[in-house]
Amino acid sequence: MFKLKLDNAKIIRGVVEALASIIDETEFVITPKQLLIKAMDPSRICLLQLNMSNEHFDEYDCKKEVRIGINLEDLDKILKRSGANDSVEFNFEPKTQKLKIKLKQSGSSKTRNFSLTLLDIEMEEIPMENLLGLGYEAEWSMDPGFLVEAIKDAEIYAEILTIEADEEKGLTFSSVGQIGEMEYQLEASELNESNIKGRSKADYSLQFLKSILKIDSITEKLTVSLKDAHPLKMVFQILEGGTIHYFLAPRVEEEEEFGDEDIEEF
Repeated sequence: MFKLKLDNAKIIRGVVEALASIIDETEFVITPKQLLIKAMDPSRICLLQLNMSNEHFDEYDCKKEVRIGINLEDLDKILKRSGANDSVEFNFEPKTQKLKIKLKQSGSSKTRNFSLTLLDIEMEEIPMENLLGLGYEAEWSMDPGFLVEAIKDAEIYAEILTIEADEEKGLTFSSVGQIGEMEYQLEASELNESNIKGRSKADYSLQFLKSILKIDSITEKLTVSLKDAHPLKMVFQILEGGTIHYFLAPRVEEEEEFGDEDIEEF
């Protein structure tokens, strides 16, 4: 069994909303030290890993590792019922095979209780360690709002965002379509940190970028890594603690995916 509590429900609500727009169901791994989620979308275009340490929760009680299958759309619907001042508490007892979710308003006795039937999921092993070990020529930290703006500009024209990092020019986000083209430029001075060597450029799906950037409002720091013909790496440091590592396969003539050989190679 386990019990997890966050006084600020907004944090986990934002995380689950973003995950639910990318994957339908996944496995939550709760250990004495952390909450861990590894997932790959059905089209095998993006991979992600969420880590939330026990110290980032206001209450955390787990004596041994527990794995539970969750329908993220259903969990998202429940968490969207939380208010701005609500806390959220998760409880699980193996005999019930249901996740219990309690929403409680701060300074009030009002409490709402929900339960969610668990799923029996066979998870594909995802070797995130290989991806996390990839080297990149360009890496920078930025306000996620800049990237959200670039995405909104780009989707006027196409479904692909071209990202270019240049040691001399900084960053360029661009998109080309039948009605015209757009270009969004950021000099290195606009970035929080940057380590860009030479020039790197690749194309990525706007759909998957938009989905993960739903967590921009709860992101404390965003670090992006770019390399020609490689997955885009995005690391989100979440407010009040927690990290999401997100890898998005590049677009070529047809959208690439993480096939078995690709995953093994990475």
